[in-house]
Amino acid sequence: MFSEVQFQNYGLPEEGLEQYSKKWEGKCCCLLGMKVLQRTTRGRSPGLFSLIDSLWPPLIPLKVHGQSQDSQEIDGRVPAPSFCYILGACPDEKSVEMVEEPEPQVLDLYLPPVVHSLKTILQNVGSACRCSFNAQVIFKRLQVENGARCGTAVFSLYVTDPVLQNAAHHVPRVLQVVVTSSCILGADVVDAVRNALPCVIFFRDAVKETDKIICVERTVLSLQWSQQYSIDGVDFTQMTGPVKLDELDSTTNLNTLCTVKGTVVGVDEDAAFSWPECNRCGNGKLVESPGDTGLLYCRHCHQPVTEPVTKMELEVFLQCPWTQHPVKVKLHQETIASLLMSSNRDEGGYELECVLGKEVGPLSCYVRSLATHPSHKIGLDEIRLS
Repeated sequence: MFSEVQFQNYGLPEEGLEQYSKKWEGKCCCLLGMKVLQRTTRGRSPGLFSLIDSLWPPLIPLKVHGQSQDSQEIDGRVPAPSFCYILGACPDEKSVEMVEEPEPQVLDLYLPPVVHSLKTILQNVGSACRCSFNAQVIFKRLQVENGARCGTAVFSLYVTDPVLQNAAHHVPRVLQVVVTSSCILGADVVDAVRNALPCVIFFRDAVKETDKIICVERTVLSLQWSQQYSIDGVDFTQMTGPVKLDELDSTTNLNTLCTVKGTVVGVDEDAAFSWPECNRCGNGKLVESPGDTGLLYCRHCHQPVTEPVTKMELEVFLQCPWTQHPVKVKLHQETIASLLMSSNRDEGGYELECVLGKEVGPLSCYVRSLATHPSHKIGLDEIRLS
């Protein structure tokens, strides 16, 4: 029988989830003062039972309840339990007591996480099944995504590992991991994702879908990536060079990363514009300086801007070798500057036609739109990988 114990106000911010996991996981404990909150089933709690299924069957042989230890063991193919008790614990550490000398068969009930490479998960783990892995996060993107399984997505992480980077073309080199608001991640993980990419994260008990992995309720993200239970021997010290992405082609999916190269055959003039930014703080909403000095003024710095930085937005159409339909790419600032560097500029700015016929790429891109009917349209955003 499985039970889930819920702790309220247990001081996790002070001591941390990692310390509690090391203290209790795989140990024999006596739970005191438990209160039965709910008896739930697969239909009511599919996420909980996907986790239970990943722990089934136990390592010790199954026996018929109520019969002696010498009775015939049940076939190991017996289905996992169909119900689970949700227990509530008192907000007191004394409600959990370690058993110093447990019976050996009790310890055999513990099934440690199996940490696979991303390639193994893609090829061998079934859809809607739980999986654990270490991965290097190379890019993040905020998004909101509604669905029965996903809930509300906070952001997407794009991850890889040395095995994927060196794999053949039948598996992607980078995988999307959707992080929802219901999973467990500490402030250190959030800070690393915001400010320290690339970084290696341990994803425990995530759910594999057809073309991505989802971090849902009871999924845990940690910076202390695990080699203890890794069976594929992934060594992240091998990832010393630039990350390789798959080239854009007819098999590329929406919301993935890819590289693209081609010839500029058109410019979206309606989407092209430029604006000045403060060279001190990057504020892009400058106003005219008071006193009719002809200068711009930054309300963030509270100072005139004597040397504003010109920022530009430019979307071009690329003709790529693999398709007859142009691919639309929203270019990064550095690429725009490189394209316009050799072009003539007058008082009105650049002539957009000056970029026609120029070769660009390979560019690292995010696939933001993908349509084949009624017309073939692909929209990419150029990105910068750390």
